Amino acid sequence: MTGTTTAAASLSVRLITYNIRWAVTQPVKGEKPWSIRRPKLCAQLQFIASAHPSAFICLQEVTYPQLEDIQASLGPSWNHIGRGRDDGKKGGEFSPIFFQPSHWTLARSQTYWLSSTPSTPSVGWDAALPRVVTVGSFRHTHSSSGTETPGLVVMSTHLDHHGPIARQQSAHLLLQLAKSWAQDEKAPVFLGGDFNSTPDSTVYETLTAAGSGMRDIAGLVQESSRYGNPEVTYTTFGEAGETPGRLDYLFVRDKDSRVRFRMYGILPNRFDDGVFLSDHRPVVADVEIAI
Repeated sequence: MTGTTTAAASLSVRLITYNIRWAVTQPVKGEKPWSIRRPKLCAQLQFIASAHPSAFICLQEVTYPQLEDIQASLGPSWNHIGRGRDDGKKGGEFSPIFFQPSHWTLARSQTYWLSSTPSTPSVGWDAALPRVVTVGSFRHTHSSSGTETPGLVVMSTHLDHHGPIARQQSAHLLLQLAKSWAQDEKAPVFLGGDFNSTPDSTVYETLTAAGSGMRDIAGLVQESSRYGNPEVTYTTFGEAGETPGRLDYLFVRDKDSRVRFRMYGILPNRFDDGVFLSDHRPVVADVEIAI
């Protein structure tokens, strides 16, 4: 399916989350500079989303020049939302959401800081850096009639790598935001990102606890429809002191059970040329939403 409505009145949507690794000035051992990674990573994004006009691409660790590079690569049929975490403008890393306006109408969007003052640029709790979540509410547009169907909410985030209190408090804040936006928009919520937390962490337990309303999409897809190694989304560049593991997730809040889960995959981030596109792998899920 390619994002169109079906006879059973459902919409096929592809969800992608990918920490692309910021454009460092001094690459670590095993890492190539952004100038080398850029064309390969941008081509991968195009390939993953090209046949899925209703796709959403949630990215993390994106600096403004990288944001411009990716927008230029995807082309004018794509747009994005999100603000820089340092100043709410262009400063610092973004956690943007890319989408195609010909298929989605943006109802509203907002960037929140993962802190006790989420409406203003700030560092939360014991975090080392400012962290944000980008949230957007979208309505799907029928190309033939121009009418809009009930939509969905998409969130893209990156939790702190240093502060355990910050990660835990951020998880609670994300649940509050997801609940609030779900109620306001009467829509399912999809949350993608790098959570710097493994499945045995208190952060993961908080997000997926009974009553939280949030579920890990990986566990909602039957095993025969999963692709790749589900236990490793963070590969590292092979540098010393780093441990590969599962840090990147796609979650869903679907109170009205409108979503059906079809496929889930962890895609490669390195091929025969030996160049790591990022130190993370893309996480992809295909879902159908009743309309």
